Amino acid sequence: MAAPILTTERLTNWFGKVCTAQDLCLGFEAGVVTSIIGPNGAGKSTLINLLTGHLPVQSGRILFRGTDVTRLPVHARVRLGICRSFQVVNVFPQLSALENVLIPVLAAAGRTRRFLAPVSREHAARAEAEAVLASVGLSERRDTPAAALSHGDRHLLEVGVALAARPALLFLDEPTAGMNPVERARLLESVRELAREGRTTFVIVEHDMDVVFSLSARVIVLNRGEVLCDGSPDLVRNDQRVREVYLGDEVVELLPTAEVAAP
Repeated sequence: MAAPILTTERLTNWFGKVCTAQDLCLGFEAGVVTSIIGPNGAGKSTLINLLTGHLPVQSGRILFRGTDVTRLPVHARVRLGICRSFQVVNVFPQLSALENVLIPVLAAAGRTRRFLAPVSREHAARAEAEAVLASVGLSERRDTPAAALSHGDRHLLEVGVALAARPALLFLDEPTAGMNPVERARLLESVRELAREGRTTFVIVEHDMDVVFSLSARVIVLNRGEVLCDGSPDLVRNDQRVREVYLGDEVVELLPTAEVAAP
């Protein structure tokens, strides 16, 4: 079993009288593609927001590679290697795909003061940005403004922007939302390949069960802020409680086993 790259200790969060995270004790293993699923209001996005610093932790602790990051702001967690994408695409619409990726590449290299310098001089950074675009299947759209990309390609670009920050742990929040089948297939293949390389650990919040069960080595099911089930895709889809709360009997029989296995 791989060592956890991130762990939570009794992580708890309330919105008024509604508990969206209740004493969550989780460990995310390096190199293991994990999906988080559950009904609306289960606490999936809340958990990602807590782990990435977009919501303050009310109770409990978060440890990243053994270091307490519970109170660190978002930018400090990004520097350590914790990144995320969003349900709503968040890129610079007037910049090209390459320029969008080049910004975090320069930031990761500690060269943010050179944003106004001619891009033509940044040979190494350009090469890295182009490699990132290739990894998400956008090489042919490198010079296209983000605003002119399809909805699915903008999602792919946002994943590329997140990858350009060189994350050790990347949370993807509904990455296939609004994608057509071709775009979805490209994203899944990109995640599979990147996961095999082992440089980035992926944790995915997703409603599409075909995506979840074809991609994940581990599935965590949340319900009302608590872990309902946690284990392999086969364990989760055969769990009676998960069927009753979320999957439904008609879905479970048709879904394939994960293609990305735990190392």
